[in-house]
Amino acid sequence: MDLARGAARGAVWNFATVLFERGFGFVVLAVLLRYVPATAVGVVAIGSAISDLVRMISVGGAGEQVQAAPGDKEVEAGAFWSQFLASIGLSLVLVAGAHAVARLYHEPELALVLQFLAVNVVATAFMVVPTAKLMTDFKFRTIGFISFGSTVAGGAVALPLAMHGHGVAALVFQRLAGVAFYAVAACAVTKWRPPMPPRLAVLRESFRFSLPLMQASLVDFISMTAYVMVVGLRMSAADVGQFRIAQRLTEVLQEIAFVPARKVFLPVFVAVRQDAARLFESTVAMLDLLAVVIFFCAAVSGAAAGPIVLLMFGQKWAAAAPVFAIMTLMAPVTALYGVINPLLTSAGRTDLVSKYAWCNVAIIVAASWAAAPFGLIVLAWALAARGVLTIFLFIPAMRVGLGRPVGPLLRLLLLPLGALFCARAAAWVSVAALPDLTLTSQLFVSSSVAAAVFSAVLLVFAPKRVVAMGRRLSRALIGRVAVENGFL
Repeated sequence: MDLARGAARGAVWNFATVLFERGFGFVVLAVLLRYVPATAVGVVAIGSAISDLVRMISVGGAGEQVQAAPGDKEVEAGAFWSQFLASIGLSLVLVAGAHAVARLYHEPELALVLQFLAVNVVATAFMVVPTAKLMTDFKFRTIGFISFGSTVAGGAVALPLAMHGHGVAALVFQRLAGVAFYAVAACAVTKWRPPMPPRLAVLRESFRFSLPLMQASLVDFISMTAYVMVVGLRMSAADVGQFRIAQRLTEVLQEIAFVPARKVFLPVFVAVRQDAARLFESTVAMLDLLAVVIFFCAAVSGAAAGPIVLLMFGQKWAAAAPVFAIMTLMAPVTALYGVINPLLTSAGRTDLVSKYAWCNVAIIVAASWAAAPFGLIVLAWALAARGVLTIFLFIPAMRVGLGRPVGPLLRLLLLPLGALFCARAAAWVSVAALPDLTLTSQLFVSSSVAAAVFSAVLLVFAPKRVVAMGRRLSRALIGRVAVENGFL
């Protein structure tokens, strides 16, 4: 398969399936949150962050090993067994320390939540290798269908529990059912079975490769989600619940606008890493499209944050709306960081992946700790502002990965950033001028105005850039379809 076409089709299929799966997932979440109180959401959010942090450490690096050495059965065996053994050990630590953690947060229910969620730590080890094999072959449509099935399974378990007043249990068993379905389905689709344990030397090499990436997974997850653990030490569980909803909306925004493209970065960078000129051209092309998409989604969702939250979850979650609107401004950091990790990994500089990730997480944890006592709005602005500082850390990392100045890449972000601010301002003025709008009308007006203004700014100031992006994407997609149908 042509690399550009494979990457483009993979990203588009991934986007479509993620959009569909996340859309259905939010229907389930919207129903759940009408039955589950904010305190229960806060407790499970803290427990999920802790268990997922352990899970990310235990399996970090396994998927990258498989993708970096496609088809190597010995590498697959080393990747699985190293991460499986790590997950067993860390899950036992999680179970043993559950009551101590619950006392630290003054939430007795948290202990049982952590003990149940420890199961997910071990189950995830059975997902990583088959998922990596699917990603290497650009089979993102299959991954999307499995993710959708996982969401359906979790919702089917959670909804009856929530409707009968078992809020904490509903959220916990939703996660357990979803992970179990994904692990079974991924193994079945790829016909992958856990291999026999490899030689000790293979395990040592696997751990050596994975250790920096395990650290990176740890800090990446903290910077994306798990800093809610720090917030939980400085706020009530009810406030954590409100914050978690805004944070989850931000995560879904990133998953829809950014993660589908990010998943093709590592296979593409691995394929072209020996050709410096082609590596740079590929990075420019992918970041150009990525920046436009993620800034557009941030502009529209941020402008319509109020009606989105209130229509979806109800009035009791109103405090999450302004927090979500502010946190969408983290888009520039997301776009850049999504390129850096796979770029350095493909170059074999996993040591730098870890170092930059630690710097990033130190900044976000410090911002969370300092701002949380002052309320949700101050916390949201602190998290958005820290992105400006973080960008200065990313510049030398990208230069190492590409081996050349990265000014052209940074300039790609300027126009989408300006379009985002113009779109948000125009939407705010439009809604303010029409104070009697219903929530549904506010949603329509704010999102439409933001989308129109963002698109207009791009077309006025960079029409050739927009046309070129469209041509590259259509050529990659339509060209492949034509080949498949015998037209070329």
